[in-house]
Amino acid sequence: MPKDAAKKPPTEKLSTRKISPEEAKAALTGKNRVHFEGLGDAWGALTGQNPAAVMSQIIGTVLEAGGTRPVWQWERDGKEYVLMAWPQDQPSRAAVLMVGEKGGKLAPVTVAPLLEGLPNDLMVEEARPWERGHLADVAVSMIEGENPLWFFTPLYNRDVEALTPGVTHTFTLAGLAWGLRRAWLDELSITSGPRFEAWAADWLTKNPDKGRLDVPPLKIPLAGKRMIFPGRNFCEYQVRGLVEGVAECALEKMPIKILYMSFPFEDREPLCLPVYASAFVLGDYAPEEGHEVDMYVWLQGRIVDSDGEPA
Repeated sequence: MPKDAAKKPPTEKLSTRKISPEEAKAALTGKNRVHFEGLGDAWGALTGQNPAAVMSQIIGTVLEAGGTRPVWQWERDGKEYVLMAWPQDQPSRAAVLMVGEKGGKLAPVTVAPLLEGLPNDLMVEEARPWERGHLADVAVSMIEGENPLWFFTPLYNRDVEALTPGVTHTFTLAGLAWGLRRAWLDELSITSGPRFEAWAADWLTKNPDKGRLDVPPLKIPLAGKRMIFPGRNFCEYQVRGLVEGVAECALEKMPIKILYMSFPFEDREPLCLPVYASAFVLGDYAPEEGHEVDMYVWLQGRIVDSDGEPA
């Protein structure tokens, strides 16, 4: 592949810059997120190269050396669809979707990373197809009344009829790290915002001889915490978690680490998530089992393939 390097994922995604209470509230609720319909950042993080410079070679390699499966072939509205993927023996792949009139010639319409995930039973809330078709962002319920979890799906056109709001499916879900580092902070100090105000009122009630200026910061322990917060765009998340296992794979000659993580909930099964981190993203950091990490992650998923082949 060409040697021209992609830009390093923006460091502010994992920044320690102090933000205002208004910014924090907007971030926690995902107020300012947008549905960004592009895969350039994902390809840049995965390959460490300028996506525009390598896409033609990736497509050519997939069509020449890749393969498909019956479950990745379907018909809809008089057209035939075939998903080709390469390499065939790795959980991290490049996938090219081929489309054409039934009985006619197929042509590539999109190329996307295809990451094998772990199964999670999730209820569909919404599917938002991309303007150019074939691909979509999907929202699934995690906690009733709270923001859903959004992920990108490369097989929307295959699964569109099944992605009905209120219906539960088994999805294979995975993450691609755009930024990753070992967690630095074991404690967070809060000195403003609604949560601090509630803490300050309670503290003053318990300390009637003290004044407002005496209220200490609210200390939030972070060690051992597993958290997922909305990122800049839908399908992107700020994540803190514990590495429960590490495996290795590759895309061509590019080494990739798979970090296995889980996120517990009170009233449902934990969310199980393998996170793929390229050597480009990791830099000099070598994640190990037991490490706590901060990450900026792009989520991808699909309804589990019906042929029962292991991921």
